[in-house]
Amino acid sequence: MRRLGDVLIEQNVMSAESLDAAFASKPRGVLLGDWLVSQKLLSTLQLGRALAEQFAVPYIDIDATAVDAQIARLLPEDFARTRQSGAIKVENRQLILAMVAPDDIETIAEAELMTGYQIKPAVALAEDIEALNCRVYDDRSVARQTIVDMKLAELRELQASGDDVNPSIVSVDQEDAPVVRLVQAILSGAATAGASDVHLEPFKPEMRVRYRVDGELQQVMTIPNHIEESVISRIKVMADMDTTENRRPQDGHLNVYENGKRVGFRVSGIPTVDGQKLVLRLLDEGGKTFSLDGLGMMPRNLASLREMIDKPHGMFVVTGPTGSGKSTTLYAVLQHLNGDDRNIVTVEDPVEYRLPGINQVQSDSEFGMGFANALKYIMRQDPDVIMVGEIRDSETATTAVQAALTGHLMISTLHTNDAVGAVQRLSDLGVDNFKIAGSLLGSVAQRLLRRVCENCKMPVAPNRNLLDALDPDETISRSVDFFRGEGCKKCLGTGFSGRLPIFEIMPITPEITMAIESGVPHSKLYEMSIAAGMVGLANAGLEQAVAGRTSLEEVYFKTSGDRRRTESKPIIGGSREIDTVCV
Repeated sequence: MRRLGDVLIEQNVMSAESLDAAFASKPRGVLLGDWLVSQKLLSTLQLGRALAEQFAVPYIDIDATAVDAQIARLLPEDFARTRQSGAIKVENRQLILAMVAPDDIETIAEAELMTGYQIKPAVALAEDIEALNCRVYDDRSVARQTIVDMKLAELRELQASGDDVNPSIVSVDQEDAPVVRLVQAILSGAATAGASDVHLEPFKPEMRVRYRVDGELQQVMTIPNHIEESVISRIKVMADMDTTENRRPQDGHLNVYENGKRVGFRVSGIPTVDGQKLVLRLLDEGGKTFSLDGLGMMPRNLASLREMIDKPHGMFVVTGPTGSGKSTTLYAVLQHLNGDDRNIVTVEDPVEYRLPGINQVQSDSEFGMGFANALKYIMRQDPDVIMVGEIRDSETATTAVQAALTGHLMISTLHTNDAVGAVQRLSDLGVDNFKIAGSLLGSVAQRLLRRVCENCKMPVAPNRNLLDALDPDETISRSVDFFRGEGCKKCLGTGFSGRLPIFEIMPITPEITMAIESGVPHSKLYEMSIAAGMVGLANAGLEQAVAGRTSLEEVYFKTSGDRRRTESKPIIGGSREIDTVCV
């Protein structure tokens, strides 16, 4: 078989000199054709034609959306992915098999045994085959196909019986096996997509299924109403919930295994006018680890945080809206403090992750173990560190502050817009200012910003209106390029892939302590915190935008409540030489 380079020279696509230069710069382990395309020395069409000439087989420019998924799934997923092959179509009892290496006799022989068809090999690019397999074996695709299969089976049964039966009336028993596959596909698809929540919402005429990915809800499928009850019942059975109770809210928990890793789901169900609505929160119990270094803090923030939580007693709070990553920060702090010389007790609602060596208590108001009561009992357990999942009411706030003042390290969360707002929130809950001043070690506010997709990232000129709103003092050069994602297959057209955190840490200096005790207003306390070195959420977000990790629009919309004009020193110039974030 001829070499690819020789074919390219024969086809007058490249000269021998340019080919030698490209080959010399090619990294080890990268295929020559892929390297030439990546360096824009060759088009994908030219590469395909050269490969077809090299292997003496047809070249297929695969359109993944045009391939029949049922034919493609004639090959098992593991086989198709590991052998870099994909079943394209059947012609005259021959199965056309797209392959990266169409001279692989062993793969061809095994494919014939598996499918029962004579294999006709064709050559295709690796990225096209991977795109095909991702679409074909994607769990959402399987789920949609399961629904279609259920509808077809129902129609066949009605036609066979000859009865004029309402097609919406179908026995649950008939659907048991397909429903099991459908629910498994929904749960596995959520884990594969990196979703944080799954929403099953009953509407007429179809139930809507949505995943929350990177903080944004995305619809993935709809389920016909006549299947809806079976799907809900299946999830309730798996979560050990009462399948006969549809009028009261219920909670449950279930586990599935995805790629050998256990993924837990916390299930919450409420009745709506159209049926039962379920929300499943993903808990990656098998692979979740917590550490301060893994939070993604800038080194300056990490040093401030360590200084606060390494003190023997006092109160440390994390603030932010729901879904901003507060629980992850709390668990990382607990893991940092965990040791044989400390008795750490938590009270949570619910306990989402199990932390070895830490005593975790499930809050349960029905049995007298709400946050406030649980704190009173924990105080009798000789604790060194206490974590309360959330300070929600006056009694919990008063008890928590009292624990911090009596020699315990108290850690908790509050729902406020910024770090300084923790002081006002505790005051609103009835805690005296002098107690807040005497107990508070520090406050952290955080947000999660969507990360620009690296695959389709492109530089753009900044939106001057947004930049002026976020940076009124012009500490950032207006000539700096920002970035956004164009939208591609890898990010599902959103332009974002993954998330990164930003933090605002309020320091507690002697001057700020005196100001808290004196009851100064929020705005004045914010100005004092900035003067003491605090970097606001908006500026923290701008650092990430200038570094090309997120977009200017994302920073604005996630921190738009934090657009105060401050006299802080410039923290960003025209350079991107800023601290590296590890998330």
